[in-house]
Amino acid sequence: MKRKFAAFLSILLVMGYLAGCGNAKGTEDASQSKPKEADTSSAESAAKEVSEAEKGSTDQNSKEPVTIHLFHQKQEAQETFAQIIDAFQEEYPYVTVEQEIVTNDPASILRARVATDETPDIFQGALDTMDIASGGYIMDLAGEPFLDNINKEVLNDSSFTDGDGHVWALPIDGSCEGIFYNKDIFNQLDLTPPTTLSELDHVIEVLEKNKITPFALGFKDSWTIKPITLVVVSPAIYAKQDDWNDLKTSGQTTFADTPEWKTTFDILKKVYEHGNTKTAFDTDYNGACNMIAQGEAAMMVQGLWALEPIKSMNADINLGMMAMPVSENPEDTKLFQFPDFGLSISSNTKHPEECNLFLEYLTRQDTAALWCSSSMLFSAIKNVSVDFDPLAADVNSYIDSGMICTQADRGWPTAFQTEYESSLSEFILGHDSLENILARLDTAWDTAVKAAQ
Repeated sequence: MKRKFAAFLSILLVMGYLAGCGNAKGTEDASQSKPKEADTSSAESAAKEVSEAEKGSTDQNSKEPVTIHLFHQKQEAQETFAQIIDAFQEEYPYVTVEQEIVTNDPASILRARVATDETPDIFQGALDTMDIASGGYIMDLAGEPFLDNINKEVLNDSSFTDGDGHVWALPIDGSCEGIFYNKDIFNQLDLTPPTTLSELDHVIEVLEKNKITPFALGFKDSWTIKPITLVVVSPAIYAKQDDWNDLKTSGQTTFADTPEWKTTFDILKKVYEHGNTKTAFDTDYNGACNMIAQGEAAMMVQGLWALEPIKSMNADINLGMMAMPVSENPEDTKLFQFPDFGLSISSNTKHPEECNLFLEYLTRQDTAALWCSSSMLFSAIKNVSVDFDPLAADVNSYIDSGMICTQADRGWPTAFQTEYESSLSEFILGHDSLENILARLDTAWDTAVKAAQ
């Protein structure tokens, strides 16, 4: 896995809006030289435009009603999607878009739908997009005109585009994962973002001495555990060995023989033990967001998508984003980013034309600007501003200094993901030893690779 996303976010962070303008002077001169003809022409042109608009409206209304099913897991984007869907349906009144939001194990539910020939018309591209595509269940978007609206770097580096030029999902935005932290709390206690593990221990110690919970945890939603390990293993291993997956698959390395995997699990336990440990598995994702929003915790490990719900709970919170320390070397402390949200079209949809219309609508600048500002993510669409929050400056500083890396799990075998995720809670709850867990992960990886062949 040798995906490089630094150029992607670097370009997105510096882009602003571009607006075209017509040659008003040329129009004015033409009008003055032939006033009567210009007036007649303008009137005829206006009448023609009205006629065409009425015809277009009539054509849209005369079409048979169509309903397309949109399946995704972005709970925080529900209201934004609702706005976009309403606007889309105004333009295409014969099309109804029904969104279904699944946050509890959406990958398994989607695979079950695919297996029973109930694949949603449009669904969120995720870690198993390539596996689903290999089964022939996704429509290839390559060649669709709306892809011209996507930044070239995003499209080329996307996790949804393969080496043969197929495009299996439309990238909508880009994100990163790290540690949200309350800058006001840090300033009051004279703390700075840690760059080494010992500095992280110091931050935790000072916070706890001042009766402040270091980390907000929402483990009732089990998916929130995995990001804590990704912010460690991505810089600790993949920033140095982006071919670790290939080495593992070929038998040249193992989980047990890679010391950084022990570090990953150790840091996961550190976060768990210095958070709302007693209530972690009773608190959901929104509850954790509320903890940091209300100043009940100073930090939370999550993706950039959590910014919107946190800000919705406390618009005045002074948030920052920092990378997780993974060693005593500050140069190892890197933020990782990745293409986040993408949408695929089922190859079995009965409404490919309407599905394409919806994806095209999402690539329009005004739609993308709404998504970007509401979801507080970087846009994959050309010429769309990403200056959505002061926190973006923190991300930019990591990019400018080259302290960035790619996401670890994008190249993992799909069947391995479930075993990995279940091992995390078993470890922090003390249900199994790290030695046994790493050995099980080695076996699970090998089994998943063989099953995929």
